[in-house]
Amino acid sequence: MKFKALRPWLESLANAVVPRHCLICERRLGMNEQCLCLACLMQLPLTGFKGKKGNIVERLLWDDRISTERGQSFLYYRPESDSCNIFFSFKYERNPATALFFGKMMAHDVEHTGFFDGMDLLVPVPLSRKRFLQRGYNQSERLAAGISEVTGIPVCEEALVRDVDNVSQTHLSAEERRENVKEIFRLARPELVAGKHVLLIDDVITTGSTLKQCAYRLLEAEGLKLSVMSLAISHFHSRHLFPHGCDPDFGEEEPSGLG
Repeated sequence: MKFKALRPWLESLANAVVPRHCLICERRLGMNEQCLCLACLMQLPLTGFKGKKGNIVERLLWDDRISTERGQSFLYYRPESDSCNIFFSFKYERNPATALFFGKMMAHDVEHTGFFDGMDLLVPVPLSRKRFLQRGYNQSERLAAGISEVTGIPVCEEALVRDVDNVSQTHLSAEERRENVKEIFRLARPELVAGKHVLLIDDVITTGSTLKQCAYRLLEAEGLKLSVMSLAISHFHSRHLFPHGCDPDFGEEEPSGLG
C-alpha cells in the first residue's frame, strides 16, 4: 500500500531525472503519456479495420492452400513518414517496451469486437538468429506479449522456428521478397498447435510473403485454424480493401497523417 501511494511521486521524479520524449514529435512526455504524446497519438494513421470481415489483411494470404479466419492491422505504414519512428524504436533502437506498448494498443483496438473469441495461441513470426543476437529480442514476440497481457491468450514461440538467416527484405521487390522467404521456416512442434485456433503476429505486412510462408508451415498441423494480425500494413493496400458484397464505405479512404 505504501509503495502504491509513493508510485506517482517516484514516477514523477524518474521523469524529471531521465525525461521521456514522444517517438514522433520528440516533445517531452507527461506522466500519463507513454511512447507518444496525446497529440501524436490522436494523429496515428489508423486503418479502422477493427477485424471486420473481408478486410485486406484477412484476404491477403488466401490461395489454394491458405484460408484465414480473421485478419487485422492497427496502422498504415508509409516509408519515410514520421510514424516510422515507432518501428525504428523497437527494430533498430533496442526499445522492446515500445513493441509491448503497441501490442496492448493493438489488442485494445479490437478487444470488444469479438476478434479474439475462440483463439487459443499467439504465434509471433520467428526472428532470424543473427537479428535476435543483434537486437536481443524478437519484436513480433514483444507485440504478442502485449496482446497477451490484454487478452490472456498465451504466446507460443516453440512451434514455429526460422532455420535460415535470410537477407533483409527492406529493399527487395515483391518477387524478390517471395523468393527470399521460401523454405526458411519450419514447424518444429506441430503437437503444440494441432487442433488450435492460432493468431499469427507480425510487425509490418508489406506483400504478405513472410506471413504466407509461416502460414504454410503452421497449416501442416492437423486441424489448425489460422488468423493473422499485425501492427501495420503497407499503405499500398489502403484502396479497394473489401471484395464485392462487403461494406464499401469501411476503410476506403486514403489514411491521413503519413505524408
